[in-house]
Amino acid sequence: MDEIRPVSLNDIDEVARIAAMAYPGSNLLGTEGRQQFAERVKSTLENDPNVSYHGCYRDGQLVGIMKWYDFSMYVYGQSVLTGGIGTVAVDLLHKKEKVAKTMLHGFLAAYRERGIPLVSLYPFRVDFYKQMGFGTGSKIHQYKFKPASLPYTGKDQIVYVTKEDKEQVLACYQRVARQTHGMIKRTERDVDSLLNVPEKIVVGVRQEDKLTGYLAFQFESAHEENKIFNNIVAKELVYESREALAQLLSFLHSQADQIQRVVLNTADEDFHLLLSDPGNGTNRLLPSVYHESHVSGVGLMYRVIDVPGFFRQMSAHRFGAETVRLQLTVRDSFLPENSGTWLVQFTDGHARVVEEGQADAAVQLDISDFSSLAMGAVRFSKLHEYGLAELDDLRALPQLDRLFYTTKKPQSMTPF
Repeated sequence: MDEIRPVSLNDIDEVARIAAMAYPGSNLLGTEGRQQFAERVKSTLENDPNVSYHGCYRDGQLVGIMKWYDFSMYVYGQSVLTGGIGTVAVDLLHKKEKVAKTMLHGFLAAYRERGIPLVSLYPFRVDFYKQMGFGTGSKIHQYKFKPASLPYTGKDQIVYVTKEDKEQVLACYQRVARQTHGMIKRTERDVDSLLNVPEKIVVGVRQEDKLTGYLAFQFESAHEENKIFNNIVAKELVYESREALAQLLSFLHSQADQIQRVVLNTADEDFHLLLSDPGNGTNRLLPSVYHESHVSGVGLMYRVIDVPGFFRQMSAHRFGAETVRLQLTVRDSFLPENSGTWLVQFTDGHARVVEEGQADAAVQLDISDFSSLAMGAVRFSKLHEYGLAELDDLRALPQLDRLFYTTKKPQSMTPF
């Protein structure tokens, strides 16, 4: 019989062994790498109240592990407690025995029981987690552009950022996060991981003794046989104002004499407008004459695990300015207790679940697609167009589209 429970300090060697074999690319198979990982696990168990390791125990034997996170996420401007899961790993001898399914179900049930209606993860396979009810979030776009393609307006406020600036870095990030849908609050431990890596360089914008933006980056070789050919790989770009952004872009522009290209991952769908040459160096043309500017990827996924609980949590948020009573039917085969039909009354955009009344429109969809819709990662009209959502009265389509529309899709800079 399988049991999901927290791992103990006595389990650390087994946790490290399972992780090392499940993620061979993480260089944990060697003695030194595995020992360092075990020490990080021990430090987490002893020092981080917001992170825990849980395991799947079969007849007392650890056959799978996962890492649980308690996150404070800004969802439509509200700071709410959400769950995260990572480092999902199954012992090689127990693959194809539904260990991962058991662990995911245990995770979802535990957070639902705690009254937390929203969780998220980074998928090792999108289809695997979509089957478990997770919906895709925003795409990330990777640009590789020449530094000189950026505008230059001046960099007189650019300074190096060091460990002594930790509080200002944290304060700057938190101010930006509060204004950004999907961003996760950070702790001092998170900032330490940003500032305590020798290979990582951080510069910032200091305006009147206040840090209003920063850029963390590393160098990477751009040529196997030429050591002076290097790229800048941006790890994090945070800014509070157009002035701060202009300073940071000017700093990158000024590196053009020695840097071949800047590699930047961003959720900004309009970033190409900043670049005089948005080409990424592949010189590929898409039919008929469209220059390849970036590649895109799907990553962070969200899951609503308590549909009425989500609307209760979002009671202060305005879903547009619509007044409509919606009959919402959500299918959730992986977490059946989350399936159901609810009447949701939207009054000037404010939502509440009601017990009775005549619906103005009826919608049916899967929990994965509802999760993407609830987070503003997709428009309702697109789900309907693709046959992923059913609507009984097409006259209500524009109103429902406005209801779930958000000007900015969710963004996150937090890996886990």
